[in-house]
Amino acid sequence: MIFEELINHVNNLQADKQYWFVRTDSGLYFDTYTKHDFIGIGWNQITVEDLHKRSEVEIKTKIAQSEGYDLGITKGKGKVSAIYNKLKRFDSLAKGDIVIIPSASSSRYAFGVIEDSTIYVDSKETNDCSYHKRRKVKWLAIKQVSSLDPVFYQIKVSRHAISNIKRFEKYIDNVTDHLYIKEGYGHFVLDIKTQDDINVKALLTLIESLQELAKQINIEFNLNENIDSSSIRLNLQSPGKIEFKLHSGKTLIILAAVLSIASGCTLNSDQISTADNHKLEKFVTIHQDTIQQAEQGIDELKVDRDKINAFK
Repeated sequence: MIFEELINHVNNLQADKQYWFVRTDSGLYFDTYTKHDFIGIGWNQITVEDLHKRSEVEIKTKIAQSEGYDLGITKGKGKVSAIYNKLKRFDSLAKGDIVIIPSASSSRYAFGVIEDSTIYVDSKETNDCSYHKRRKVKWLAIKQVSSLDPVFYQIKVSRHAISNIKRFEKYIDNVTDHLYIKEGYGHFVLDIKTQDDINVKALLTLIESLQELAKQINIEFNLNENIDSSSIRLNLQSPGKIEFKLHSGKTLIILAAVLSIASGCTLNSDQISTADNHKLEKFVTIHQDTIQQAEQGIDELKVDRDKINAFK
């Protein structure tokens, strides 16, 4: 298959993975979590063995005893149930799930991926954290909330220690990945970094030139994709994003590679074969005028060039 290595190098995001917002004790543990690659949860008296081997009634009874709640009244039952649900949810986090944690005042969000399959225990309370039950996390990005899509302000509304935020997955994916495949669609995301008002002419120049390049890629490499069915989603705050979405998405992957090569980047041998790399270099030479138009739009909108080279 043409460009097989290139296509296989792109992240294929699993549709069934979950997305979670995990609080940090009002930001107290934000720096600790991001520095030492983990998240944690309290109620140390409830052990991992309790969560895995004891019944719900037994666990809730232990919570009530340790926290001083009366299970005989509605308020006490509610408090205990809330703690129980938080602990079970923390235990249920799966390897590959995405987590977001907030800093103090929720001014920053850290985006990460769960790296283990079960809770690990640190009873020595290392890394300035009193929580014994922990999960390993690979942090992907730390962003100022003000730089993100306004939808991210909705995420912090929930006051729960752990909240399921899968309904925001398409926005989160565009922060953690800039070139990816999900549920049969390719996604290519450009970050607009300009702090000025969006120049409409520059925006149209960029979109039109990228669409033209996509059409030529589809034709010249016989990809047989329906380019006319592609969609574009714009977040035109400054800064903002442009997301291109196409079924199958091979064209978008090759488009990203073309822009990388045109900007002077070199793709590694594990990313693309020598023969396919020569084909892309030839394409760049033939379509230099259209690429220059795209470059003009990229420069005027201050598109993040590091993110354009999504194969780094």
